[in-house]
Amino acid sequence: MTSKNPFLDADFRDFMDPAKLSERFKMTSFDPTAMTEMHRKNIEAIAEANRICFEGMQALGQRQAEIMRQSLEEAVAALKDMSAQPPAPEAQVQKQTALLKKQYEAALANMKELSEINAKSSNEAAETLTKRVSECLDEIAKTLADMGKAK
Repeated sequence: MTSKNPFLDADFRDFMDPAKLSERFKMTSFDPTAMTEMHRKNIEAIAEANRICFEGMQALGQRQAEIMRQSLEEAVAALKDMSAQPPAPEAQVQKQTALLKKQYEAALANMKELSEINAKSSNEAAETLTKRVSECLDEIAKTLADMGKAK
């Protein structure tokens, strides 16, 4: 029994079949292998970008751990130095001020270094994806040009 609704009567099993789509839209040079290859390259580029980001995050985490270890060692050494023989109050203030300045400058340098590590991996990942997008657009343009020649 057929209904009056063409969507209910249509056979959608072949709707996404590339060969039938090619026939339906007269795409004479449709190459499913080339399309599969293009998508394989896209997935490889995404995987590479993810690998770069992951390695960047590993390097960032390792460096943060090194900074934390170094900071704790310096703090312990500073406490030992200050408690060993308490100097006069004026000398103590000068010593603490110098230590604070040194720690502040080290913190700024560490933040800059961590930021550079993060920016480096982000830029490398973005370059990988940008390169693949450009290649993909070139492949699409070539395919469309080939299809135009085949008509």
